[in-house]
Amino acid sequence: MMSFFARRALYWLAYAPDFTAFALLAVFGAHAARNIRFFRWVRARAAEPMVAPPSVSVLIPARDEVTTIASCVTSLLDQRYPQFEVIVLDDASTDGTTERLASLSAANPRLTVIHATDDPPPGWNGKSFACQRLAARAAGEWLLFTDADTLHEPESLAVGIARALTLDVDLLSVFPAQRCATWGERVMVSFVIDFLPLIGLDLRAMWCGASGRTAANGQYLLARAASYRAIGGHASVRGALIDDFALAGRFRAWGFRIALVDGTSMLSCRMYRSFRDVWAGFSKNLLGALTASSARRLPIWWAPIFAWGYASVFVMPFVGLLVAKRRAMAVVEIAGLLLVRGLVGWSLRRPAHEVVTTPLAAWAVPLLGLLALYRRWRRAPVVWKGRAYAATPRRDETLHLNQ
Repeated sequence: MMSFFARRALYWLAYAPDFTAFALLAVFGAHAARNIRFFRWVRARAAEPMVAPPSVSVLIPARDEVTTIASCVTSLLDQRYPQFEVIVLDDASTDGTTERLASLSAANPRLTVIHATDDPPPGWNGKSFACQRLAARAAGEWLLFTDADTLHEPESLAVGIARALTLDVDLLSVFPAQRCATWGERVMVSFVIDFLPLIGLDLRAMWCGASGRTAANGQYLLARAASYRAIGGHASVRGALIDDFALAGRFRAWGFRIALVDGTSMLSCRMYRSFRDVWAGFSKNLLGALTASSARRLPIWWAPIFAWGYASVFVMPFVGLLVAKRRAMAVVEIAGLLLVRGLVGWSLRRPAHEVVTTPLAAWAVPLLGLLALYRRWRRAPVVWKGRAYAATPRRDETLHLNQ
């Protein structure tokens, strides 16, 4: 006969995924609510007009961006801000970007275009090398690094500077409004870019320096020029493929304050154009982002614990719908997950249908992670923007911690 303790152990084992799911959903919901309150608090505090706005250099690395570069640059040239310049680095484009930029610069004296024809030196990723060269030409007191696929509202620069000065930070990043057209974008982009960070991070604690984790969004990085140069700029994270996370960690390691806030009213971005682009981009970035956001090297046992927690919240409840005895509990867990997703989506003004597609996105993320692990194990090169990079060693992903 099975002993009392053995029966109790089996009971706890059988319901361990449910206990884990409820505990994590409570944490995720608390993080989401706290982050939404932080967003509102920042917006309210930064509403006062600036007395003496500092000068800003807007820096755009562009490689084969012919479909987006004109609208991006035009939206930045139209900023309602007194002191700014726009500098674009044309990174050996072959698709017509060069000609489009030539036309824009001829009509806009505020625009400077740098033409680069050489590949980055060994050990550099292309975007970091472009950003370092842009910063070397910049004269502004603040540097705004932004992507060529972004569209900025006329007050984007003024709002960003106001929030950076109000929060007294040296690096400000934001969550842009994500524009999605294809079904692959609608399912995956906001889930990975918005939802996962907002349930996994405490952004107020990160701003206060009380969190061991850092994060940033490379679509909008507003850096105090003196602080950026003090840390060594992008040269200090030259080998990190997840350069935005690495740069945020570098600022933190030097004792500078960073913040990640809501920027949906400031700019929008369409990161990818198809499901193939979504899959390639996130498989390149996802694993590195999970590890690079931590301020310490994660131990080997972190991976199975993370996998267990993720599966308990995002996978097992949906499997439980197929088992009659677990169906009621599964429904409650799924309802909790969709409620948290809806809360985050409402805060960032996301379309309601993204809540319904949460299971598809949640199941795709582990596949992306496994693909990234497989590539790392095979040491397969990462190909991005026509350039191949060697498999990134763990040391490079956390370069900002060791220098």
